[in-house]
Amino acid sequence: MAYSDSKDGCIDFLLPAKSQQAIKDAWAYLKDKGPIDATEDGSAEWDHSTFSCMDNWKLCLAVCCCPAWGSCIAYRNAEYMTGDSCEVAFVSGMAAGAVCLGPCHMAVVRGNFRRKYGLKGSKCMDFWCGCCCGPLTLCSETNELMSKQGVKVPWLNLEAAGAGGGAKVAPSTKADPAE
Repeated sequence: MAYSDSKDGCIDFLLPAKSQQAIKDAWAYLKDKGPIDATEDGSAEWDHSTFSCMDNWKLCLAVCCCPAWGSCIAYRNAEYMTGDSCEVAFVSGMAAGAVCLGPCHMAVVRGNFRRKYGLKGSKCMDFWCGCCCGPLTLCSETNELMSKQGVKVPWLNLEAAGAGGGAKVAPSTKADPAE
């Protein structure tokens, strides 16, 4: 692909089209007063709300104590939520953050996720979750993906729903030497 010597060519070289669209979506969200739009939509309850991150305490610990692992989980989640590759999700998130639209970008991604599953919430709640409760929101979204799509995170998987909470690691497939 050839890039022109213009300003647009430089932008196209630095940011893929999908990342440019992510920034435009975040800006549109901000212009449409998303952070103060408390109109609720969706009818389904969250299986794992923002403040129930201890449903999977190992995931919560990993996200809060190891930001690099948390970032990997976040971009992999975005891949499942948006259908874009993990790399595009990374560049989009970094680009939106670089122009001070990070919380708006997170709100757009979370809003799309909520609409996909018909989960209760609002644009305002999405924004404030992304702005003030990033690690808790990441845990909530990851746990929802685990229960709704069967997404797996090594060492941090949930057991089947209704098991009473707590982090559950999938049982080992190795034969027990005591048997």
